[in-house]
Amino acid sequence: MRKSWAIGLLGLTLAAGCRLWTPPAAPPPMPTDNTLTLDELVITSDFSLPSQHRLLEEIRMLRSDVSQTFRMTPSKEPIQVYLFGTEDKFKQFMKVHYPTFPDRRAFFVESDTRLMVYAYWGDRMAEDLRHEVSHGYMHSIVRNMPLWLDEGLAKYFEVPRGTHGLNWPLVEQLLSALNEGQWQPDLRRLEALNDPATMTQMDYAESWAWVHLLLETEPARRAVLQGYLADLRKDGSAAPLSVQIRQVNIAPQRTLIEYLHGLAAAHH
Repeated sequence: MRKSWAIGLLGLTLAAGCRLWTPPAAPPPMPTDNTLTLDELVITSDFSLPSQHRLLEEIRMLRSDVSQTFRMTPSKEPIQVYLFGTEDKFKQFMKVHYPTFPDRRAFFVESDTRLMVYAYWGDRMAEDLRHEVSHGYMHSIVRNMPLWLDEGLAKYFEVPRGTHGLNWPLVEQLLSALNEGQWQPDLRRLEALNDPATMTQMDYAESWAWVHLLLETEPARRAVLQGYLADLRKDGSAAPLSVQIRQVNIAPQRTLIEYLHGLAAAHH
């Protein structure tokens, strides 16, 4: 409870203090004004949303993209998406309800019973919603993915549909760091990460690169990742991917570096 002191009020002597209590500001409300249901997505906003919107249709169809990539039946578990009309409302709400979260534009939150996305309608809304909603779709199918893979796949799905997950800024970021001697691929190091707060931008980029290498090169590599996800779903655990990928003739460090250089050459 916050308290303030007012000394020397009008009509009182300076020695006669009066303690005034300032009630705390009401926490920002959860968006409740408008609700739009698109299959398993329940989108609630504090501003008007059109029933037909290109971005919303894209994230609805992302459900089938995720399930096809995983080679699994999609889940019917609802994903609640809360959209704020302004950045200020979003940040105030997150500060009150999730005070330990870092300062970011959007979040995916999983509880024992609910899958939720919080975001605000901003310039990077499309990227943010594709990223966070893909977390929801993935967790509705496989709940216990390692952190690096969860984020690598979300970076894969955050780009527009039809681009085969090619996140070009991450290619540039990785190659720049490689050329400056500031980065080398290390999948085993990524596999040891278990706290989202410790993940750096380079960790996100490298996680995406491993996912893209496995999904967008050879069918045998894609099958390794799909088999790994199937084992996680069935048994709750699986041999690390850093071990499994050696079965498809990947020399991890060299293969990923060569692949990134190949992407750069094809782009130019």
